[in-house]
Amino acid sequence: MFGVGHFTHVFVDEAGQASEPECLVPLGLMSDVSGQIVLSGDPMQLGPVIKSRLAMAYGLNVSLLERLMSRPAYQRDENAFGACGSHNPLLVTKLVKNYRSHKALLTLPSRLFYHRELEVCADPTVVNSLLGWEKLPKKGFPLIFHGVRGSEAREGRSPSWFNPTEAVQVLRYCCLLARSTSSQVSASDIGVITPYRKQVEKIRILLRNVDLMDVKVGSVEEFQGQEYLVIIISTVRSNEDRFEDDRYFLGFLSNSKRFNVAITRPKALLIVLGNPHVLVRDPCFGALLEYSITNGVYMGCDLPPELQSLQNCGEGVADPSGPVVPGSPGPEKHHELS
Repeated sequence: MFGVGHFTHVFVDEAGQASEPECLVPLGLMSDVSGQIVLSGDPMQLGPVIKSRLAMAYGLNVSLLERLMSRPAYQRDENAFGACGSHNPLLVTKLVKNYRSHKALLTLPSRLFYHRELEVCADPTVVNSLLGWEKLPKKGFPLIFHGVRGSEAREGRSPSWFNPTEAVQVLRYCCLLARSTSSQVSASDIGVITPYRKQVEKIRILLRNVDLMDVKVGSVEEFQGQEYLVIIISTVRSNEDRFEDDRYFLGFLSNSKRFNVAITRPKALLIVLGNPHVLVRDPCFGALLEYSITNGVYMGCDLPPELQSLQNCGEGVADPSGPVVPGSPGPEKHHELS
């Protein structure tokens, strides 16, 4: 047994996912004379998994790392620390070198969550390996946003949603990638992220029927800290009737941390399937839609009116009337608090 004051240094990895009481357990064994604490993690990604509404009401869904980063001593101050990454270098060390993703896949999350500070340091032979894939709307740009106006559904009393149209589209992309002689992608190189358990089940059944069981299919939480050559995201929600509260309407999709984790898993190719008429209501997915349209990588269904003007800015935007399919240590920006 270790007594109080036994440790001179305590390192807590993935501190952003730990609840504050979990962090305090090892910290209680540290020397209060010469002890030093290092919390390593990303407060912009998923936090602790808390199921109790009462616990959430009292703030247990906020990690110690995230809470400290909101305190004045740890906050960003460009005037005082502009030459040191805008944080006090005695308290915060930012790891901004990204060894996972292609530049085109890193640009948006870097802008939305990390003050444009992420640096592309990934192996070019890996991240450039699919730039010539024949199904890309724009060669050299490894992103596809495929607009799908499908239908969301639930079975029996299950609260979980699924979208058959998107599930079939996921299957088609997996087949195109894993069975293409030019892409050289194996099933184990592909990860499919979807926020609803029922959609996970439907996609797994479809993949099993075509002998692609090695494709990893799971929720955002199951993918945090992981990386795949190709990531396919099925957003599921497709009911276009407007609710007063879009956060309720969009469900899991309205969580910016889930969005950040999902779009930062791929190394060489990201494919997003979803209904633009629904997703445009969310700030993060709306930004992804704009990014995709202006870079000429949107394809699929017609766009909502507020996005149609952007299509003229896109370079070589795929014809929306065409066929559905013709024929993590990564961007985590670790804050080490000492």
